[in-house]
Amino acid sequence: TVEQNILFPLDMFTRLSQAEKKKRCNEVLERVNLKDANKKYPSEISGGMKKRVGIARAIVLNPKYLLCDEPNSGLDPQTSLLIDKLIKEITNEFNITTIVVTHDMNSVMEIGDHIVYLHQGRKQWEGTNKDIIFS
Repeated sequence: TVEQNILFPLDMFTRLSQAEKKKRCNEVLERVNLKDANKKYPSEISGGMKKRVGIARAIVLNPKYLLCDEPNSGLDPQTSLLIDKLIKEITNEFNITTIVVTHDMNSVMEIGDHIVYLHQGRKQWEGTNKDIIFS
């Protein structure tokens, strides 16, 4: 279930009580707007919901860093925008350094504070999203 997926890192890497684990799980599910999906199986939820489960699982241990590899792949434009906003909000709210690998320039502009453009493994450009607009 969604809940089991979120609880897994807590079970593996913490010594919290079951009650504390459940509480933390519910907190992150609520934060990603999936509070009512905790008993659902992956086959019962949409692609956007699966992405949010992945984000919840990634933040449940309060990491310093979050790596998102193509977070919008397979999503429609509207859901992509929601995922971008969620990543940006979580980055700011939890003071996490977030690295996003994407080919989607809309995501770059929505999420990125500091942007590095790579081509064939080499850095071609580095700056802010404002620098992109004015370059």
